[in-house]
Amino acid sequence: MTSGRKAFTLIELVVALGITAVIGYFFVSIGRDFAIAWDNVGNSVARETEARGALDAITRDFESAFFREGSDVMFAIDVLDDNSNAGAKWETGSAERPSGDGFDAANHEYGWAGCWVRLICASPSLNAVGYQIIRSTIKDAIGLPCYMLYRNVVTVEDTVDNSISSGFDLTSAVYTTNGDVITPKRPNILAVNVVDFGARLYVYEDRSTDSSLDDAPDGLRLIFPADASSRLETAIPAGLRHRANTFLGTTYENRYPDVVEIFIRILDEKGASELSAMEESGLNDQWEEIVADNSKLYRRFIVVRGKGGL
Repeated sequence: MTSGRKAFTLIELVVALGITAVIGYFFVSIGRDFAIAWDNVGNSVARETEARGALDAITRDFESAFFREGSDVMFAIDVLDDNSNAGAKWETGSAERPSGDGFDAANHEYGWAGCWVRLICASPSLNAVGYQIIRSTIKDAIGLPCYMLYRNVVTVEDTVDNSISSGFDLTSAVYTTNGDVITPKRPNILAVNVVDFGARLYVYEDRSTDSSLDDAPDGLRLIFPADASSRLETAIPAGLRHRANTFLGTTYENRYPDVVEIFIRILDEKGASELSAMEESGLNDQWEEIVADNSKLYRRFIVVRGKGGL
């Protein structure tokens, strides 16, 4: 009598193992992709949070700006074409951004080291505040340098003392030593991996006569960085600056802004790592490519309301 016992053939066993391997690979692949996606989401959320925090801080300062008519420059911007503005605070590397890069406003490149922005603000007290990018380590002699946006403050006591001898003129020496206003400290970091920081300035003005010449929203005139026709500078010249001490007139390079548009470009962790590795190896030929592929631009319009002593 023949037995009815059943068993796997060799072919069936091979097929079963193959299916198991495919299913295993499928789950491993899903797990890997999920981990990558989770890292990307976490990186994106962290960057978004940091950018929002920096823009919120800048907004608070501009919304409490204290400007007055007179000879004192109470608002100033400089387009930085090298690292000298930061003095010894800038930690140089084997290679950094190519010297000819960073001066294209249409692509939101506002200087080799971004812009140095200063203003007098009245909240929570009368302070002189400055913003600039500095390449440094987060802690002394720990880790590799990275590009960070600093907020530097001259407190009310120092501001009042300075005003006795130099007024509130942000171009005077008491406010400009090494471009610091007065000395940036690491706790004053607003955001890390910031590779560009800039601003566009506007005043309220009806441009209906020739709107084709105006690179500004309706009802506003662009005054920085702008040419004589109030069009956006296609290539920002190194050393371009704005000095404001008046609310009046058509000498726009001296006008206080009514609206400020702030731009911050932040690298993701991948881009920051690639940029640091390239610079430490003494190369900079892919600087712009790495930034373009691994960064995001954040922007915010801010209405400036501070007017005093008219």
